[in-house]
Amino acid sequence: MGVLFDPGYAKYTTILSIQMGYIYENINKFKNLGQRKTQFKLYYQKILHMVNNNVAFCLGSLLWAVYIKSLGDVEISNNPCLGDTYNQEEAVEEIDFSKNYFEQLKKDAKYYLGLDYSINPEYLKILDIYREFLVLNEAFVNTKTTGDIKLPKEIKTPKEPESINKKIQEVVKTGNLTDLFEISGTIL
Repeated sequence: MGVLFDPGYAKYTTILSIQMGYIYENINKFKNLGQRKTQFKLYYQKILHMVNNNVAFCLGSLLWAVYIKSLGDVEISNNPCLGDTYNQEEAVEEIDFSKNYFEQLKKDAKYYLGLDYSINPEYLKILDIYREFLVLNEAFVNTKTTGDIKLPKEIKTPKEPESINKKIQEVVKTGNLTDLFEISGTIL
């Protein structure tokens, strides 16, 4: 018996830095501030969705790790990172971008829309723990079994890990990764 490296999250995620690059490139094509404000307004809900989804993916990865570790030492299949060369800077680059982007989003929401966007402190906590998770596991380049997975000390082990798997399977079917926030308290 083995477990998948990814329970099915990948098809619902994007690389935030790349997507934000495209969005801001489109916004900045307009020289007129009014047009840029209009463009940002058109993209704002999409940006919020991507940012929230990105954090939910990080949480989901932590939840999945907790669940599969509860299965004992079993083989992990389809690990796309296995055998790569570990580079810490590259491994955490996207997480660092995400954290920094919260500040940018706060400024842009105020500048373009006159809105006070506030960063959810839980999101920052999740990103910090996920960053530590990536570093502890050297971006999973040597992760062959669940026994190889190291969890950050902030992670709690739930009494009923199967409830995590149940929620993950629901989320994988619906594609609503943000529904994982409902169970974040089981491990954080």
